[in-house]
Amino acid sequence: MQFGLFAMPEHPPIENWTLSYDRDIDDIVLAEKLGFSEYWIGEHHTGGFENVPVPEFMIAKASAVTSRIRLGTGVVNLPYQDPFQVAERLAFLDHLTHGRLEYGFGGGGLPTDQALFGLERAEAAPRTSEALEIIEQLLTSDDPVNYEGVYWKYENRQLQVGPYQEVPPFAVAGLTGTHNYARCGSKGWKALSVYFAPTDNRGYENAPDLQAHAAALVGAAESAGLDPAVARRNWRVSREVYVSDSRNQAMNEIREGVKRSYEYLLGLGLGALMKKGDGMDDADLTFEWMVEEIPWIIGSPEDCIRQLRELEEGTGGFGTFLINARDWVTTDRWNRSLELFARYVMPQFTPRENMARRNRLADVALGRG
Repeated sequence: MQFGLFAMPEHPPIENWTLSYDRDIDDIVLAEKLGFSEYWIGEHHTGGFENVPVPEFMIAKASAVTSRIRLGTGVVNLPYQDPFQVAERLAFLDHLTHGRLEYGFGGGGLPTDQALFGLERAEAAPRTSEALEIIEQLLTSDDPVNYEGVYWKYENRQLQVGPYQEVPPFAVAGLTGTHNYARCGSKGWKALSVYFAPTDNRGYENAPDLQAHAAALVGAAESAGLDPAVARRNWRVSREVYVSDSRNQAMNEIREGVKRSYEYLLGLGLGALMKKGDGMDDADLTFEWMVEEIPWIIGSPEDCIRQLRELEEGTGGFGTFLINARDWVTTDRWNRSLELFARYVMPQFTPRENMARRNRLADVALGRG
């Protein structure tokens, strides 16, 4: 298993946003030092909490102060933008990052963003599909592209600057259905699962669960003649994560931050995607309920190891686990959580032969062997 972070990013409007951007860059630098393999940055235009409208700018700056970690747009919202300009920007950014760019795309799930751009909700999926077709052609074809669709029409379009990576690594996020997971499986692309998708469908009727994501991903890969094991390795699963000395301490430290975050998310109407069936109210989505039922990865390193193993087993396995980066606590506490995760949780999910060797060394050091 590989590990990374996914940043919406979230910064309440009461904060100094200029400072928040600097803190995000520092977070990426720290993630690289701690051994995380990738970092994704979101795009939003409204709401007052998710304050990065152009993740490509953040990635360009972050790439100048890092050297190894891969950087992803998480995601470029395709329904609002000209596909040619998206392809052109990302191909250029691929060069600036020296090939460390992950090309992440999505349909723009924030309701207030859709209202801002006058997007009918029913148009999001077909616009995204059409844009993906165009962008894939522009980034992979040696010849000019002609395209006549419902939403975009191009004649003899060709990028002046093609991508740095020979095969640009596409990734697509899914929120309310499984069609994007099927698309990723059939194409060999990476799939991104949102942090509040439940593990299984125990009463969840309003949005697909992680098991449904996996079934669509693997099934489409098999139908396309691709290796389903590779499809699973391409799958990214994100979760709320916070590590401290104990479960109670962890929950106490983040309680106020969680309240602020989820008041915002529930205010956007996203609570409907978290509920079990139609009998729950938003008030029933308590902190304790979400920690247990979604579930989150919260507590001591030992707690988090157990919870992550349960998530891995419950989904059938995935390639990369993404920590949902949050602004729930002070920077020192957040950094400590990441350090504890990197020092004690991540090694338990490295190749088995490495762990066996470490366990033997530990036994020797402790006089057990």
